Amino acid sequence: MSAQMPKSPEQANDPGLRHHQSVRGRVATSSKVWFVWMVGMWVAFFVLLRTDRLDALANSIQGLPWFAEIVVWFLFFPWVLGTAVWTGDLSESVRVLLVVIFAAGWTIISIPRPKKPTTPRARKPADQ
Repeated sequence: MSAQMPKSPEQANDPGLRHHQSVRGRVATSSKVWFVWMVGMWVAFFVLLRTDRLDALANSIQGLPWFAEIVVWFLFFPWVLGTAVWTGDLSESVRVLLVVIFAAGWTIISIPRPKKPTTPRARKPADQ
């Protein structure tokens, strides 16, 4: 018998076990949304880079009041970091390498993965 099969009639009627069996292997919708957001923002980043608008964006971010700039860095960290690297004084090959590493790294980390199955806990009998 597999570990997922009910071993008794009580387990067969256990909603926790049935829920566990139906959830196994599903990818959360929030994970998919996060992945689409991540890929979309990197696409937007490379479009801005290709159209030579990244410098203007970097100047806009640097021109914000300090509190607003901190909020932007916090909310959009990977892309602002990529913008800062790209508009920095590094050689072009180093900038390309770093931005590609940032984009690939954050995208790979964001790939949706199925939920890990959890073992349903046995219910304790009610105290009398």
